[in-house]
Amino acid sequence: MRLPLTLGLLALLQVPPVQAQDQLSRKEALKYAFVLCADLKNLQSTAITTDVDIKQPAGVKAGGAGAMVLPEAKLSQESLSKAGDQVVPLGQLWLYRLTPMTDGKGVSSTLLHLVNVESEQQTATVVQCALGVKTGANGLELQVYGKAKAPLLTVPLKKVESQSSSPIGVTAERIGDNGKLTLKILGKYEASLMVTEIDL
Repeated sequence: MRLPLTLGLLALLQVPPVQAQDQLSRKEALKYAFVLCADLKNLQSTAITTDVDIKQPAGVKAGGAGAMVLPEAKLSQESLSKAGDQVVPLGQLWLYRLTPMTDGKGVSSTLLHLVNVESEQQTATVVQCALGVKTGANGLELQVYGKAKAPLLTVPLKKVESQSSSPIGVTAERIGDNGKLTLKILGKYEASLMVTEIDL
């Protein structure tokens, strides 16, 4: 995907290392979202069908890495209540310099949907994951997808009461050499997944 990147995506992504997470401002998050989603083909090429609202992004950056979530356009408490055996789309998770972890290891880049963003002599590779919700044996589950129709990982959705300016908020914390992303969904649920440095 060749883009002019007039919004300065690479400059935003290549931040100096920091010890704690840095929540993206709305202005920064919108810059990420509009540039990353400029190619409609990439936006729609996820393992499950998603229709995201690029005007409602939320993201974090830390240590030169970053994560952003884009919620499903029609995400609501009612849509989540319909989750059963069939997956209900939740949105998309975009990762920079990170990969999800499963069984204590980072998911191989060969299993991920990678999007290359280029500008003149600079290139950034980002991971695009579709997110879905279905009902499992113990209640609602978040499913994270890479290339395949089967999810890369499944984590439980916990009922919580939280505040967020976006339908899906995201926070991050460092745990040893890895990180934990927590998605806060509609102020009613949250789900956490581990991430680590990607090997490209």
